[in-house]
Formats: sequence, structure tokens, C-alpha cells
Amino acid sequence: MTDSSAADQGAPAPRARRDLRERMETAVISDIEIVGPHQLGLFRIVRPDGQPFREFKPGQYAQLALWSQPDADTRPRQYSIASSPYELNEMEFYIYLVESGGALGEDTPGVLTSALWGNRVGDELLFMERPAGHFVLDRTTGPNVIAVSNGTGLAPFVSMARKMREDLRRGKPIERNLTIIHGVSYTSDLGYRAYLEECAAVPGLNLTYIPAISRPHQSPAWDDRLSVGRANDLVRLILGKTGDSRVAPRLEPSLLELMQSRLVPESAAVYLCGHPGMIEDCSTVLAEKGFVTEGREAQVITEDYW
Repeated sequence: MTDSSAADQGAPAPRARRDLRERMETAVISDIEIVGPHQLGLFRIVRPDGQPFREFKPGQYAQLALWSQPDADTRPRQYSIASSPYELNEMEFYIYLVESGGALGEDTPGVLTSALWGNRVGDELLFMERPAGHFVLDRTTGPNVIAVSNGTGLAPFVSMARKMREDLRRGKPIERNLTIIHGVSYTSDLGYRAYLEECAAVPGLNLTYIPAISRPHQSPAWDDRLSVGRANDLVRLILGKTGDSRVAPRLEPSLLELMQSRLVPESAAVYLCGHPGMIEDCSTVLAEKGFVTEGREAQVITEDYW
């Protein structure tokens, strides 16, 4: 049957896709901070009426959109919240500008991010009212939380660190160790480095920060305080497994010993956030070492974020 004969017999017209932006709230960009190269940015938003945002748990995400997105793709995008759940007057997001030929082989620039990078402080942005997601710490109970990320997958762990620091300030006991492994290509890609180094120096916070560079020879600012290798290669190194990295992973010996005592199935909960390839590789090697990676008793919690 031809298209014309189907129309003659009254075939229903395709349903128009509903524009979800019509159901979203309006926010205002309150601050933009470009991190290192122009592809990384911290975007902060506030409500135009000055009211606080809804409560959320560290690890949850919000959906963002712009009216300036092209009509061919008006869908909101999900971004983990990087701000503290104690500071609801402003929300912060760590966002990567997807350009042509991006990390997952895109042929065209990111629909939302290419529009977002054209905005300025004071411009409007749309957000979904209710934060969502289950990438949260109360899904596990292990005393050693190993948070592994690359790129902007760091965002949920920054929120976790901020909550822990405020909890400590308020006199609440910090009952779990948080280790943040953040893998990037160059030193200039280490968003939040100064803040996380500061947190790691706070007595009683129980936070260990491991920034790692996969291209040290192309990073003039690299120094011996930084570990070497991709995030998943560091996990392999800690677990005594080999990988296929072009650069041999390296951790300072005392830090490697510490991580080998923490990253064990008996006491660790592992949170993986970032590139799907990193998550898949880490999940595979963790399962081989006896970690539960699926089901209600899972010790490995994942969030694709790229």
C-alpha cells in the first residue's frame, strides 16, 4: 500500500511529540565559571522569585533544558547536582560542552550544551521541579565508600563531600570513609581540585582525594602529587589486575597500600560515575574480585554520565 492510499483511507496522523519544556520551571543563571579549557563549566542557577529549590540527596540529578534548543530535539537533559543539599537557594552543575567528535563519537555538537554555552549570567534556563535518581549513599552500608569518576562524572561526589563537610561542622559524626578517584586527561581538567584537596586536609572528615592524569607528558602543570592513569586503570592497579592503558598507572606506594586495604568486598561500597566504558571495565574487574554488582545487595552502584 502506498503512502497516498493509506492517507485516503483515513490512517491516523503521527502523534506530535509533547514538548516537556512546557511542564518545567524557570530558573535564572546566577553564575558561570569556566574550568580550564572552554569545554568545562560550572553553572549555578537560582529561582527568579528567590525561593529555595526542593530538597535532594547527594547523587541525585535535575533535568535541564533551554527554549533555544533546536526544534528537532527539545528533550531535557539530566545533570547530577554538585551543590550541597544544605544550600537550596542555588543549584550547581558541572557540565561538559559536547563538541563535534566528542567522547562518545558524536557527529554533531551537543543539543543542550551548545545552546547553554551561548548563555550569560541572568539568562533563563528551565529545570524539572523534582530531583530524581537513586545514585545515593544510603543504597549501601560499607564503611569504605570508593567513588570513581572521570570527567564531569565527579559532580555527585562533590555534593557528597559538601554534605559531609557541613555535617562535620554541625557536629554530626562521619561514620564512613569517602575516597574520590577522579581521572582526567590533563591537569587543567581537574575541576574542584582545590576544594577537594582542602576537604582531604580537614581532620575528622575521612575524605581521601586521588586526582589522576592519563596524559602526564602533555600536562605541563603535572607534578608528583598527582597519580597517573585512567580511573579504571587505577582501580585495576589497586585490585592487582592488568589493563591495556598506553600509560602505566601509578599511585604513591603508601596510597596504593591504603587503597588495597579499603577496596575489598568485605568493607567497600563502590560508586562509578562517568564514561560508560570506564563503568563497564570497573564493574567487570570488581565482579571478578568478588564484589556484588547487581540486585538489591549490590556493592557497586553505577551512573552513566557523559
